[in-house]
Amino acid sequence: MLLDKALIASLLGLTASSTARIIATDEVPLIGPSFLSNFDPSNSSAINHAKSQFPGLIDNLFSTGELNRTDLAFHIDVFSAATNKSIYRYSHVGENSKISLTSGELNDKTISRIGSVTKLFTVYAIIAKAGIEVFAHPVTRYLPELAGNSDSEPLDSIRWEDITVGALANQQAGSGGVADFLTEYVDLDKPLQYSPEDLLKFFRNERKPVISPFRNAVYSDGGFAILGQVLARLLGKTYREAVQEVLFDPLGLESMSTTVPTGSNLNVIDRRSIDKNTSWAGDVEIVASTGSYYSNAADLRAAGLAILNSELLSPATTSQWMKPSSGTGSLVELVGAPWEISRLEIPVTPGSNRTRISDLYTKAGGNVDYTSIFALSPDHVGETFIPAAEYAAAENARRNLAGTFVDEASPDTNLTLSVDRGHPGLGLKSFWIKGNNARDHAHWRLYPTGLNSLSRSLSSLYRTKGTLRVAHRMVEPQPQIKSRAAVEGGKGGLFDNSFVWMNLEFVGPADEFIFNLVDGRLVSVEYPISGSVLKRV
Repeated sequence: MLLDKALIASLLGLTASSTARIIATDEVPLIGPSFLSNFDPSNSSAINHAKSQFPGLIDNLFSTGELNRTDLAFHIDVFSAATNKSIYRYSHVGENSKISLTSGELNDKTISRIGSVTKLFTVYAIIAKAGIEVFAHPVTRYLPELAGNSDSEPLDSIRWEDITVGALANQQAGSGGVADFLTEYVDLDKPLQYSPEDLLKFFRNERKPVISPFRNAVYSDGGFAILGQVLARLLGKTYREAVQEVLFDPLGLESMSTTVPTGSNLNVIDRRSIDKNTSWAGDVEIVASTGSYYSNAADLRAAGLAILNSELLSPATTSQWMKPSSGTGSLVELVGAPWEISRLEIPVTPGSNRTRISDLYTKAGGNVDYTSIFALSPDHVGETFIPAAEYAAAENARRNLAGTFVDEASPDTNLTLSVDRGHPGLGLKSFWIKGNNARDHAHWRLYPTGLNSLSRSLSSLYRTKGTLRVAHRMVEPQPQIKSRAAVEGGKGGLFDNSFVWMNLEFVGPADEFIFNLVDGRLVSVEYPISGSVLKRV
């Protein structure tokens, strides 16, 4: 699967569609989704529009020369946790690549190399086996062979007792690459010449630190080679056996493997007939944990849904794992374990030039002439065309959430919820309690908190049928920011004086609202502090 940054930008809808000035919304909403996600986006007008437009975006990239029409072969799969299946698929096979397809076609069952997307599954397996608390443990707890450099020159050797499993997973250990180890120990044309003990000995005695621990995130293939041995020790097996037991078998990932697929009737992209330098079948077991996997789109989709649906991890652990752990030199790129997190500015409502922040959790990988991109957007209804997903959520909110609600026991207690162009979240257009204006709420906004009556799992947020109670919080409008910080394009100083995230329940629970939904439609709103239940009229 040969991909390109231009192609990824088109897939995510990040290509600029106009030259209009983009302005960050003054509401400074909480990070996370503006609207509920419990609807099927498959047939929303926004998603259908994205589907119809996408082939034209690809054709434009071909015609402008951004992508090579004849040499590239790629498959794209967009899926949603609301339906647990694909929303959209797109394949392209260039004339020069047809010979590499052993089955004669390219589809979601076609196996390719996925490179460093492997790293994501190494961490997934470690957390699934030992819990996320393993991140706090020193790596020498599992690999005592690494210990022994405490008195060495700090510039010449790594003090492994200071390195935690989490430091390695978050790429903050300063453990560097693995190329020099491979150069010294590995020859693909000769029998096995190394062992895990050789790897650990090399990193203890010969590896110089790249940075001091936790100073910066620095990409580290070597660190993930070490993590592979952590997983192996946790199970008392080889890495290949361990990941098969912890991930592949429980999730039914039949086409995901650490070594080249074999057998008859294979459906793979084997580029050996095209490129003598291809990485196909170039497997080195000792670094399988850092970039050696094979997989197809169907298994990557299943794995992505397993993460969103908390199939192997608890909901709390899933949410903790899908968080940034470090920044970078860029304002829009963060690093997780080992997520590569793109911080996007997307319109708060369709057609608006006001934007909010949304984090896209990705992991990219490449093996010489193969490239793979894995991306999850927990802000939305799964992995999808990002602006289209946002528009679909606003479209659903306007249809199923907005409206007027009245307390039948006290008709002069009522509220009106709205979806307002250029503003994130639901607007509290009016709010009266027993005939008294509860406050001037003309610009107050309501945001979902992720809490619901079904479960703590991310997947529960996508439930489209049945009865569901969902918590929202009312956010006080941010006083107008007179001058945004310079880093946001304004003329202000270092800070923009935004305190929205500090204000929730600051003076008590008066900002809590509970939404009662039936088959995705809001039928009543509870205001717990007053005991009011307001029904849709």
